[in-house]
Amino acid sequence: MILGFVSDAHGNPDGLEACLDALHRHSAERVYFLGDAVGYLPEENAVLDLLRSREVVCIRGNHDAMLLGELAIPEGRDVFYRLEAARTRIEARHRDWMQEWPGRLELEFDGCRLLLVHGSPADPLQGYVYPDSDLSALGGLPFDVVAMGHTHRPFLASAGRVTVMNVGSSGMPRDVGHLAGCARYDTLTRSADILRVPFDAAGLVRRWGDRIAGPAAGVLLRAASGPVTGRVVAA
Repeated sequence: MILGFVSDAHGNPDGLEACLDALHRHSAERVYFLGDAVGYLPEENAVLDLLRSREVVCIRGNHDAMLLGELAIPEGRDVFYRLEAARTRIEARHRDWMQEWPGRLELEFDGCRLLLVHGSPADPLQGYVYPDSDLSALGGLPFDVVAMGHTHRPFLASAGRVTVMNVGSSGMPRDVGHLAGCARYDTLTRSADILRVPFDAAGLVRRWGDRIAGPAAGVLLRAASGPVTGRVVAA
């Protein structure tokens, strides 16, 4: 079974759609969204429409939980997150659907056990696992794969026998702003890869104007400062 993973759309339907299309072209049979449909960027309803129409299985991220009132928005952060504004725009059917999303998900295909979280196994909503994080604690988990998002920085690594996969961000990548991130995992061959898909980030910044904060625009316009993580594929 070839599984597709995407995360952190953050109100950017263009980046999300680019990733979903790329995963389809690269033979993903089922696709999972690892949280944060909302926040930062203003087209959360279009993001949720895409996830629904493509029958993507979703888990909850910290921004989703903040929009739903299950986590507090940190003081002073909503000038960047724009979650209060998102609460006024989001359609009731989407809000109701998000409330059904679990905080973590365990899967098994072809004898391969996978754990899906937004943040980290220890803190599924808010934990951070970066490329340079100490992964040793993950090596003792009873899974073959741990897949996560949240940091907006993709990587693949091993912790003992566990494949650790951060799928990056489809909506607001923090390494290269115009390269949406997603990932595939083949449960038969036990192989993983990260895909990077171009989208028109500069065009989105122009389209959104002052509906997004300056720092968010800056992330979308960020150029590569070194080698790109993952394989760049056609949009």
